[in-house]
Amino acid sequence: MLTSQKAYSRYLPTSPEAMKWKLYVTDGGFTKIDPGSPYPPGKHPPEYALDPQKGRVLSIYEVVYITRGKGSFTSDTGGTHPVTAGTAFLLFPGERHRYQPDSKTGWDECWVGFNGEYAKTLMSLPFFSPENPVFNIGLHEPLLKLFMDIAELMQTEPFGYRHIIAAKTTEILAHAYALSHGKGIRSESNEKLVREACFHILEHSEEPIDFAALSRRLGTSYSTFRRTFRQHTGLAPNQYLLQIRIRKAESLLSTTCIPIQEVAEKTGFETTYYFSRIFKVKTGLSPREYRKKSL
Repeated sequence: MLTSQKAYSRYLPTSPEAMKWKLYVTDGGFTKIDPGSPYPPGKHPPEYALDPQKGRVLSIYEVVYITRGKGSFTSDTGGTHPVTAGTAFLLFPGERHRYQPDSKTGWDECWVGFNGEYAKTLMSLPFFSPENPVFNIGLHEPLLKLFMDIAELMQTEPFGYRHIIAAKTTEILAHAYALSHGKGIRSESNEKLVREACFHILEHSEEPIDFAALSRRLGTSYSTFRRTFRQHTGLAPNQYLLQIRIRKAESLLSTTCIPIQEVAEKTGFETTYYFSRIFKVKTGLSPREYRKKSL
């Protein structure tokens, strides 16, 4: 098993087939550095070789996750940061960086390198930036498993593994964002508030909903309720309600022959005109066109 090894690394050639996937893995692995051990250990291709003092510049992206020990990370744009177990950091193309474990503790690291058009799109999002490359994630077993799965797939090379590890890399980035940015948001009280609000919205989706009154009933201000709801669901309360109404309308249009006006009434829209206009904005089809395509 890979978990019994002290180190594993693999550098993959860039193939036209892999590049078609828009996000492809270039390298990956893990290393367990004992206290007092030289760093970095082993041999690596020249373009990946890391000098802990001078640093290096890569042409690809990498995400590194530290699961034991402590050390430091420095990049030209992001500055110097202490690194402890549960820290992840991002490496950006063209950005000089260096990192190493404390000689007294060593550390355990796992990493995956990636590139491609979709990778560039993801890494251009505001929460991934050279200015803020360090994520305080904590020790998260599902995240570690993704790194280990990638290393094992690179070692065993089952059919289609390059596409699978690309998908797992995207999942790693999603975990990194959610775990670091969700602190203080994902509290038990906030989750209870959102859960009760979602239940109320679903139960009363055919009726007008006064969200200010709902927030008071749930024991919070409307501004706090709206912000918390959006942080948890990705949608403002009124947009969440609209999404439920559209999904119900889609179901009625595709499974019944009731008139469009009645569909609008059953899904909580004030007028057939407003329903038809919003439905086309959200689905790209008018209710009549959607029904014709579905039946």
